[in-house]
Amino acid sequence: MKPFKEWNVKSNYGPEVVKVMLEEIVVRKNKVDQMEKAKIRWSLYLMFCAAIFCLFGYRAFQFQQSQLSSNVLSALIGQPIVLMLMLLLAIGFFQLHFFGKKEKKAEKEFDELREEIIARSLEFWEADVNWKSREAVYSYMKEEHDINLYHK
Repeated sequence: MKPFKEWNVKSNYGPEVVKVMLEEIVVRKNKVDQMEKAKIRWSLYLMFCAAIFCLFGYRAFQFQQSQLSSNVLSALIGQPIVLMLMLLLAIGFFQLHFFGKKEKKAEKEFDELREEIIARSLEFWEADVNWKSREAVYSYMKEEHDINLYHK
């Protein structure tokens, strides 16, 4: 990966404006990827806790059934491990919701900047009618960072 300072960007507004925007879009793409990974991790954590909760909840309910207790809630609350699993499930749900919101916000910010770069590309490379320098930057962004700047 080339450092941003070594990019050979030529534009009408000067290379610094385009470099700053490209650096920012890479940062925003990395943030979207981080939020997506965190959301996946919390989803896996939540599924694992739910499976354990079902297992221990079923066993606790069976244990209470053998003692002639007919209330499901009292059977579940009577076991401290089940209470702990309920707390871990609640934490997992809150974290999943939190990272889902953060991912949507990061993706929205990334898409807005990407669309702005696409819309202003004619201004940035006004003198580049045969798309040579623009194509070099766009293909680099697509190959190295998986950011498509060709169309909205």
